[in-house]
Amino acid sequence: MAGGREVAISLDGVRDKNVMQLKKLNTAIFPVRYNEKYYADALASGEFTKLAYYSDICVGSIACRLEKKEGGAICVYIMTLGVLAPYRGLGIGCVAIMKA
Repeated sequence: MAGGREVAISLDGVRDKNVMQLKKLNTAIFPVRYNEKYYADALASGEFTKLAYYSDICVGSIACRLEKKEGGAICVYIMTLGVLAPYRGLGIGCVAIMKA
């Protein structure tokens, strides 16, 4: 809740058409620049990479990579999880982790 009212936090998958939003968020949130392999891994993870929206404003993301282990097991590795500074503390990261 923000200011006594319920605020919608929603997630959307990252695809070719909106990967630029992930790139812009990463530039604003993290002090490093990610290469094209990072974005290829994020896109390849399918439903495990999401953009987070607060009242329809893109404010965060979770980006994962799928790793194949011996024996055929697949593990999900969280590469980045971030929320723009003004929106931290509102539970957006928790929603992203729970639903990714």
